[in-house]
Amino acid sequence: MSAVPRPITDSSWFWAYLFCTAALIALALIGPKYARRQGHIEREFQGRQRAAENLSGREPSVGLSSSGTTLITLQPLFFALAAVTVFAWIVFWRRHFSQNQLLIKTTASSTENVKTSSGLE
Repeated sequence: MSAVPRPITDSSWFWAYLFCTAALIALALIGPKYARRQGHIEREFQGRQRAAENLSGREPSVGLSSSGTTLITLQPLFFALAAVTVFAWIVFWRRHFSQNQLLIKTTASSTENVKTSSGLE
């Protein structure tokens, strides 16, 4: 009886790795558009803050954001996805490698048992 290796798509770690990689690619592609939009949203908010400060007779203390310097960025999401991707990749390949090693040992021992029991040595 020979053991059949399981396909890599049976592993949940494979799918975690695949989807996190896709998410990182999507973030890299959408990042510039997000930065422009976020910069615009922050400038609108900061403009309202400055107007309120002007109305109260104070000098505006808030600088305006640009698309390169926003208060809210995608960097934490990049780091979190990168960490999950690396972790999922390591766990997936360690399990895949250990499963293949176990399969090789099992196949080798069962082949030896068959040779010994049939007297083919």
